[in-house]
Amino acid sequence: MTETKKTKKTTSKKQKALEIEIEKLKEETDQLHLSAKRSQADLINLKRRTLEEIQINKRKTKIGLFSKFLNTLDELNMTKDSLPKDEAFKNWLTGIEMIIKKFETTLTNEGLTKIDPQKGEDFDPSIHESITTEETKTKKLDGKISHTFKSGYTIENTIIRPAQVILLKHINN
Repeated sequence: MTETKKTKKTTSKKQKALEIEIEKLKEETDQLHLSAKRSQADLINLKRRTLEEIQINKRKTKIGLFSKFLNTLDELNMTKDSLPKDEAFKNWLTGIEMIIKKFETTLTNEGLTKIDPQKGEDFDPSIHESITTEETKTKKLDGKISHTFKSGYTIENTIIRPAQVILLKHINN
């Protein structure tokens, strides 16, 4: 074999080895790109899930805190309602009403919505709780709300407390 043939054969082998090496490096590069894209997608998903969990935890905290505040609000309203209506307690009544108004405004500004059904409205078991019934002779008022015993509240479309209502029930005479 001549020197030129040997050189060509060696060069051919080296070229083939280099081509194989290049192919391996291309595959490795493709795998690294794919791995990087997966990692990026995983990071995006983790961020989204973390933000969702933070929002859920904020909402749960708000609901728990507001539930406690509602009891205080109820007690303030009961105090207001129990005060004598004479002139001596007029300033007390005004003061308590101002506190209640400010308290309700603050809760409303934080996302609390009051459920305060009026007389004659339809009963909706998803937002109302019937605590008793009252008799009525008017058939068309059957199943309607007579009055609200205790207001209900929602936050972010979640019912914290349903409105407690008294329903009208038709009786036949």
